[in-house]
Formats: sequence, structure tokens, C-alpha cells
Amino acid sequence: MMTIFDEITEALACDPEIKLLYGSLSAGDRSILSLLLENDAGVGTTIHSSPNAQFWHCLSEYGWMTEASEQVASVQILQYRLTDRGYRAVPALLSRLTPPESCD
Repeated sequence: MMTIFDEITEALACDPEIKLLYGSLSAGDRSILSLLLENDAGVGTTIHSSPNAQFWHCLSEYGWMTEASEQVASVQILQYRLTDRGYRAVPALLSRLTPPESCD
């Protein structure tokens, strides 16, 4: 089994969509991921086709999140849950995707 570091390095090298999807997230969208990492349940809710839904789906393709969807009225509510592996992978991934703050 690959290490988390190797998984992330390979994913970032082979899948440019990760960076594009992460770049489409607002600051609020990004903060939700941090909150998921601080919560033992690790469950986030979003709506179909939102930037979060697209990014979380991408993370689920690597096994870092899982999807549990339900249809509510005419809006599809999506729930994603961090996997055990995701609790280790996502913080490392975010540190690689988030540019360092300037010391100015």
C-alpha cells in the first residue's frame, strides 16, 4: 500500500482536476473541509453541482471521502464523509494545495 504522501504526490501529478476544483472553492467552501477534519463524524452536506460537491467527489475517487446522497424535494442533498484514510490524506493534500501566506 502506498503511503499517504505518495498517494497525494501521485494524485497531484496525474490529476490536474484536483488543483482546478480546489481553486474553484471559496474561502467558506475551504473552511468546511477544516471543520470536517476537526469533527469525529467528518460529515459534510452540500448540494449537487456545487464546487464542494465537485471537489468532494474528486476526493471520493481516491478513497478519501465517501458519498451518501439522498433526494429531498427537487434538490439533491449530498453528504460526504471523510474516510479513515481521508483524515490523514486531506490535511496533507490541503497543505500542498494552499499557497503559503506572505510574511510581508
